[in-house]
Amino acid sequence: MFFTSLKVFATIFLTVTIFLQTFSTYMIQADFFLNRSFIAKNLCVNREKPMMHCNGKCYLSKKLKEQEKQDQQVPVSKNEQFSIQPFFVPAPFLLANTSTAIKIKYFIKNDHVIASASHAIFHPPIA
Repeated sequence: MFFTSLKVFATIFLTVTIFLQTFSTYMIQADFFLNRSFIAKNLCVNREKPMMHCNGKCYLSKKLKEQEKQDQQVPVSKNEQFSIQPFFVPAPFLLANTSTAIKIKYFIKNDHVIASASHAIFHPPIA
Protein backbone atom coordinates (compact mmCIF):
# COMPACT_ATOMS: atom_id res chain seq x y z
CA MET A 1 0.00 0.00 0.00
CA PHE A 2 2.77 2.41 0.93
CA PHE A 3 4.86 1.50 -2.10
CA THR A 4 1.98 1.94 -4.53
CA SER A 5 1.21 5.40 -3.16
CA LEU A 6 4.93 6.23 -3.33
CA LYS A 7 5.02 5.10 -6.97
CA VAL A 8 2.00 7.26 -7.79
CA PHE A 9 3.54 10.26 -6.05
CA ALA A 10 6.89 9.77 -7.82
CA THR A 11 5.16 9.42 -11.19
CA ILE A 12 3.12 12.59 -10.69
CA PHE A 13 6.16 14.50 -9.38
CA LEU A 14 8.37 13.51 -12.31
CA THR A 15 5.63 14.25 -14.85
CA VAL A 16 5.06 17.72 -13.41
CA THR A 17 8.80 18.38 -13.30
CA ILE A 18 9.25 17.40 -16.95
CA PHE A 19 6.18 19.43 -17.91
CA LEU A 20 7.48 22.55 -16.13
CA GLN A 21 10.92 22.21 -17.66
CA THR A 22 9.59 21.68 -21.16
CA PHE A 23 7.01 24.45 -21.12
CA SER A 24 8.85 26.94 -18.90
CA THR A 25 8.64 29.83 -21.36
CA TYR A 26 4.90 29.31 -21.72
CA MET A 27 4.57 29.22 -17.94
CA ILE A 28 6.43 32.56 -17.68
CA GLN A 29 4.16 34.10 -20.31
CA ALA A 30 1.03 32.73 -18.62
CA ASP A 31 2.22 34.12 -15.27
CA PHE A 32 2.78 37.50 -16.92
CA PHE A 33 -0.68 37.64 -18.49
CA LEU A 34 -2.38 36.48 -15.29
CA ASN A 35 -0.54 39.01 -13.09
CA ARG A 36 -0.13 41.83 -15.59
CA SER A 37 -1.56 44.59 -13.39
CA PHE A 38 0.58 43.61 -10.37
CA ILE A 39 3.73 43.40 -12.50
CA ALA A 40 3.01 46.78 -14.14
CA LYS A 41 2.49 48.48 -10.76
CA ASN A 42 5.23 46.85 -8.69
CA LEU A 43 7.85 45.00 -10.74
CA CYS A 44 8.11 46.97 -13.97
CA VAL A 45 11.44 48.70 -14.53
CA ASN A 46 9.73 51.62 -16.27
CA ARG A 47 6.87 52.10 -13.78
CA GLU A 48 7.99 55.69 -13.13
CA LYS A 49 7.70 56.45 -16.87
CA PRO A 50 4.04 55.83 -17.80
CA MET A 51 4.44 57.54 -21.18
CA MET A 52 6.52 54.58 -22.39
CA HIS A 53 3.45 52.29 -22.11
CA CYS A 54 5.65 49.40 -21.07
CA ASN A 55 3.02 47.84 -18.77
CA GLY A 56 5.46 45.19 -17.56
CA LYS A 57 6.70 44.02 -20.95
CA CYS A 58 10.24 44.86 -19.86
CA TYR A 59 9.81 42.47 -16.92
CA LEU A 60 8.53 39.76 -19.25
CA SER A 61 11.44 40.16 -21.66
CA LYS A 62 13.90 40.11 -18.75
CA LYS A 63 12.43 36.87 -17.40
CA LEU A 64 12.41 35.27 -20.86
CA LYS A 65 16.07 36.20 -21.37
CA GLU A 66 16.94 34.68 -17.98
CA GLN A 67 15.13 31.49 -18.94
CA GLU A 68 16.93 31.39 -22.29
CA LYS A 69 20.30 31.78 -20.57
CA GLN A 70 19.40 29.00 -18.15
CA ASP A 71 18.43 26.73 -21.04
CA GLN A 72 21.70 27.47 -22.83
CA GLN A 73 23.78 26.63 -19.77
CA VAL A 74 22.82 22.98 -20.12
CA PRO A 75 24.54 21.97 -23.36
CA VAL A 76 22.88 19.29 -25.40
CA SER A 77 25.33 17.26 -27.38
CA LYS A 78 24.15 16.65 -30.92
CA ASN A 79 26.65 13.86 -31.37
CA GLU A 80 25.42 11.69 -28.56
CA GLN A 81 25.85 8.05 -29.30
CA PHE A 82 23.44 5.57 -27.89
CA SER A 83 24.72 2.09 -27.37
CA ILE A 84 22.37 -0.82 -27.73
CA GLN A 85 23.14 -3.68 -25.46
CA PRO A 86 22.10 -7.12 -26.61
CA PHE A 87 19.39 -8.91 -24.73
CA PHE A 88 20.33 -12.23 -23.24
CA VAL A 89 18.63 -14.83 -21.11
CA PRO A 90 20.81 -15.95 -18.23
CA ALA A 91 19.28 -19.43 -18.02
CA PRO A 92 18.60 -21.75 -20.94
CA PHE A 93 15.22 -20.97 -22.37
CA LEU A 94 13.32 -24.13 -23.20
CA LEU A 95 9.90 -24.42 -24.69
CA ALA A 96 7.80 -27.37 -23.80
CA ASN A 97 6.82 -29.45 -26.78
CA THR A 98 3.09 -28.89 -26.85
CA SER A 99 2.14 -29.85 -30.33
CA THR A 100 -1.57 -29.69 -30.88
CA ALA A 101 -3.28 -30.51 -34.09
CA ILE A 102 -5.00 -27.52 -35.59
CA LYS A 103 -7.65 -28.22 -38.14
CA ILE A 104 -7.94 -25.55 -40.78
CA LYS A 105 -11.03 -25.43 -42.92
CA TYR A 106 -10.59 -23.97 -46.37
CA PHE A 107 -13.39 -22.51 -48.41
CA ILE A 108 -13.74 -24.36 -51.66
CA LYS A 109 -15.61 -22.54 -54.36
CA ASN A 110 -18.43 -24.53 -55.80
CA ASP A 111 -19.29 -23.49 -59.35
CA HIS A 112 -22.71 -25.08 -59.15
CA VAL A 113 -23.98 -22.69 -56.50
CA ILE A 114 -25.14 -19.32 -57.81
CA ALA A 115 -25.04 -16.45 -55.37
CA SER A 116 -27.94 -14.16 -56.06
CA ALA A 117 -27.93 -10.68 -54.63
CA SER A 118 -31.10 -8.78 -54.17
CA HIS A 119 -31.48 -6.50 -57.16
CA ALA A 120 -33.78 -4.20 -55.21
CA ILE A 121 -30.90 -3.12 -52.98
CA PHE A 122 -27.95 -3.12 -55.39
CA HIS A 123 -28.76 -0.91 -58.37
CA PRO A 124 -27.14 2.15 -59.96
CA PRO A 125 -28.40 5.55 -58.88
CA ILE A 126 -31.14 7.13 -60.93
CA ALA A 127 -30.08 10.36 -62.62
